[in-house]
Amino acid sequence: MHSIELSQSNVELEEVTITATAQAKFSLTNIDDRDKASSSVKVDLIDMQDSGVLSATDALQGRISGLDIISASGDPGSGSQLVIRGLSSIGNNQPLVVIDGIPQFRVSNDFDLSSADTEDIGNLINIAVQDIKSIEILKDAASTAVYGSQGADGVLLIETHSGRLGKVQFDYQYKPSLNIQPPSIPMLNGDEYVMLQLEEWHNSRGVFEIPPEIAYDRDYVDFYNYSANTDWLGEITQNAFTHDHYFKVAGGGQKTRYFTSFSYVNEGGTTINTSSRRISTRVNLDYYLSTKLVFTIQFNYWNSNTDGNLSIENRNIRQMALIKAPNMSIWEYDENGRATGEYFTPINSYQGSGGTYYNPVAVASLGKNDRIENQLQNTFRLRYSLLDWLSLTETVSFQYNGEKSQNYLPYNALGTDWLAWTVNKAEEGNSISSSIRTETQLAFDSPFENQNHMFTGALNWITNQSQNEWMNIQSNKTPSTDIQDPSIDAQINWIGTGSGESRDIGALANLNYKYKDRYMLQTVFRADASSAFGANHRWGMFPGISVGWRFSEEPFMQFFQRLDESMLRASWGISGRQPGDAYARFASYESTSNGNYMIYPAIVPTSVQLDNLKWESIESWDIGLELNLMDYRLYIEGDVYLKTTNDLLFGGSQDWQKYKIPTSSGYEHFNYLNAGILENRGWELMVDYKLIQKENFRMSVNFNTSQNQNTFVELPENFNNERSTSIGNGQFPLRVLEGEPIGSFFGFRYLGVYSTDADALARDANGNIIRDNEGNPLPMNYLGTYVFRGGDAIYEDINHDGRIDLNDVVYIGDSNPDFIGGFGTTMNYKNLDMALAFHYRLGFDIVNQVAVDTEGMNDRNNQSKAVLSRWRVQGQDEEGMLPRAYLNHPANNLGSDRYVEPGDYLRLINMKLGYRVPNRICERMNIRSVNLAFSARKVLTFTRYSGQDPEVGQNASDPFWIGVDRANTPPPKIFTMSIAVGF
Repeated sequence: MHSIELSQSNVELEEVTITATAQAKFSLTNIDDRDKASSSVKVDLIDMQDSGVLSATDALQGRISGLDIISASGDPGSGSQLVIRGLSSIGNNQPLVVIDGIPQFRVSNDFDLSSADTEDIGNLINIAVQDIKSIEILKDAASTAVYGSQGADGVLLIETHSGRLGKVQFDYQYKPSLNIQPPSIPMLNGDEYVMLQLEEWHNSRGVFEIPPEIAYDRDYVDFYNYSANTDWLGEITQNAFTHDHYFKVAGGGQKTRYFTSFSYVNEGGTTINTSSRRISTRVNLDYYLSTKLVFTIQFNYWNSNTDGNLSIENRNIRQMALIKAPNMSIWEYDENGRATGEYFTPINSYQGSGGTYYNPVAVASLGKNDRIENQLQNTFRLRYSLLDWLSLTETVSFQYNGEKSQNYLPYNALGTDWLAWTVNKAEEGNSISSSIRTETQLAFDSPFENQNHMFTGALNWITNQSQNEWMNIQSNKTPSTDIQDPSIDAQINWIGTGSGESRDIGALANLNYKYKDRYMLQTVFRADASSAFGANHRWGMFPGISVGWRFSEEPFMQFFQRLDESMLRASWGISGRQPGDAYARFASYESTSNGNYMIYPAIVPTSVQLDNLKWESIESWDIGLELNLMDYRLYIEGDVYLKTTNDLLFGGSQDWQKYKIPTSSGYEHFNYLNAGILENRGWELMVDYKLIQKENFRMSVNFNTSQNQNTFVELPENFNNERSTSIGNGQFPLRVLEGEPIGSFFGFRYLGVYSTDADALARDANGNIIRDNEGNPLPMNYLGTYVFRGGDAIYEDINHDGRIDLNDVVYIGDSNPDFIGGFGTTMNYKNLDMALAFHYRLGFDIVNQVAVDTEGMNDRNNQSKAVLSRWRVQGQDEEGMLPRAYLNHPANNLGSDRYVEPGDYLRLINMKLGYRVPNRICERMNIRSVNLAFSARKVLTFTRYSGQDPEVGQNASDPFWIGVDRANTPPPKIFTMSIAVGF
């Protein structure tokens, strides 16, 4: 046995002064994160900052249960659609984005030229991922009620980095990325296309009548222009590079703390002539004027320049490339085979008019679709501690957004004559929107020292005023392709201008009570007034209540030694939504252009004033359980919820959105109407397990999943639930039905291909052949005008009348996923770290519009190689066989479940390997830190979907038609290197 004797040593310390200062962090509810009894999730993005993500939406994908994120497009600058706990409205379903306590307003204007569905949708893209400290997602109405009508679709609270106490630190990060175009859909080459066209002609006419464009006739003047093997999609796609630079400075002392950053991103697109250049800067300053008073200034500026491709007549550039005849040349040749140096854009081609079937390379190379956007936000916040338990905060925030869009389509990109309205078509749009927001908060903590009873709360008064104005001009026949201003010596097609203004005020009160650190009661009441409503319903009331039981603190739970801090919680609340149109309640008028009054144009009323228009309300119930186990190594969180939307707001700018009324009233429609019920119910689960916790090696795994079921419970009386009843080739009837989800698909049931003419007979429910009055077998027909034959598509005759028509249309799927989620792992070994993250969506359907366009074989468009497995002779019967090629066949390509495919996928969305240079090496170089990383994003996808990518963007504002693959640019595979240096 050894004994050790310690000797005493006295060291006198210098005097140390500790000064308490007011807190700069602002909270709307004044609730500690640990005590929240509502449904919310908070994440940090530290592990994503050295990967290839360029926006917070990319970083969040697959990480939060109940949060569904889908890329709108793979084009640079495009955003993402975010949906929290299902689609709860037939309008906008995007959650509210709040940055450092300030809601981000994006005033929508109808004039937008640059595809608002893909570019205006991503509010988070203007924030550098490295600027974000944490993101909190509020899911239930008890938590979102504090934001009133703005929080009806959930809330994303983003907290950016602020200054720190200590000496100044400089950080620089550079991330170069390679963006690789995913494999394209195999299309027919020129020879295969010509053979298909000859077969279409033969089957439809019974004789060979070969047009010269597909006859390979060397005496034909355009022989060299129609004897190519052009891969049109390959010609307009490419691999691209992205460069991401980020620089920040942070530091501060007792009086002033500062954080400032600068970011520059140059993102290349996988479609030619697409790119996005973004600059952002952020400044966060905290001035501690005294121990009671702190003044905060936050400044953010963002600029983006996005170059895109034109969409013409509802076809994007990739759709143009997919259907373009591959035997046509990109460049024009004369009759001797000499290149002229011009794009081959004939006024009339084998496919049709040059004004309909464009040369996609010419359009992509010569066309212009550019957008410039500037955003500016200034926030000033003054916080004064009146007492130790009482504080007053005053906030003023200014937001400005300026946007300019320019489109240009020159004559040499088109196959039209000079009289066409599309020649040298120029279009320009400008918009300015701004808002000013003020907020006064009186927040308090428990005024007495009693650990058993704790009170917190806040009173808030909020005002917001927004303005916007816009101008749009379109013209054609500009005098030169070098003059692209639509107002200079051009023929004006139309000019539009508009402006708007809205005002909102709100009052918020919340009270939070905690007893013995075990029982929580949290209440909130928000009242909003909006100028969008009349005096009868101007105010909307949004209450919320949540209760929590931290049962792990109960004495009887001390026997469960593996149980750490855990809580059972429940919540209820109501949030609301107002119309997207600030003037929805007002009567509208328009001038008569054709009808005259006393030989003069007249102003006539078109819609009645809506004095009783009211708020759409969303009532939400939630029960949740949070478990911490095994010394906080295992965390499990589960929720079940019910969300019911009442008084749905039916209405909008499109004619189909308006509620039709009898014309005997003197009007045709209401602009808006409150009616209908939409319901979402589901459950969520999140698991995080620290599997290994060693000194030099740590490993954790995570998993989340959720299920949501969406149902139209009730539709308005006399509501026209059929927007379209067209059932021709490539057309799907558009309808909504009670009991079915929003985003349902309707069409025919496709049963295969008739092997012979004798098989195309009508049958009853028992499978017996139906005969006419004379005993002859009744052939199947389409609309009574076409009799099906061998090689034709088989559709289920629902009512067994021998006729395929609208009565045979049924529900064939919907775009809502049954399950969404993700899982992954992180590992750290000494200075090495590795991460894997997967994302999945299961149980949803996609309308493969690309297959509709490229597998019909009833027109002169190019087709995919899938058509090589088509019916050719009587008696042919093969698995997966497609119908026969038949030019202008009326019914072989009807909208049916033939084109509705399961979209289920599992995707490796991020794989990262990082290395932290040891401190001893950094010290020798007088550098604080060096971090190196390599990451790969979206490089591996498991799916049965036959299209190019199953991550299909959704236009959730149209309940009739969402979840359709329209050949948008798929997300690229991204390989990124990262070097981050700290000084």
